[in-house]
Amino acid sequence: MATLDEMERDCRADPGLADLLAALDRSAAAVAAAGLTPDDLTADPPAIRERVARAAYGDAFAAYGDAFMDELHREFEALRTDDLLVVPANEEAS
Repeated sequence: MATLDEMERDCRADPGLADLLAALDRSAAAVAAAGLTPDDLTADPPAIRERVARAAYGDAFAAYGDAFMDELHREFEALRTDDLLVVPANEEAS
C-alpha cells in the first residue's frame, strides 16, 4: 500500500491533479494567512470569506469589499467559461 507521501508525489506528477493540488495549496495558505483553524471554517462562512479575502487582497478588498469580490468572481467565471483559466502546476502559493 502506498504512503500518503507517495500518493501525493504521484498526484503531483499528473498535470490535471497537480493543478488541483496547487489550487488547494493556495487555498490552505490563504486560510492560514487569515489565521483560521479548521473549526473556524464551519462557524460563519460569510465572515470567513471576508477574513480570507482581506488576508489575500489587503487594501483592495478593504476599499471595495463585496464589489471587489463580485468583480473577481465575474473575471474568474469569464476565464473558466472560455477555457482560459490555467493554473501552472508549479505555481508557488503567495
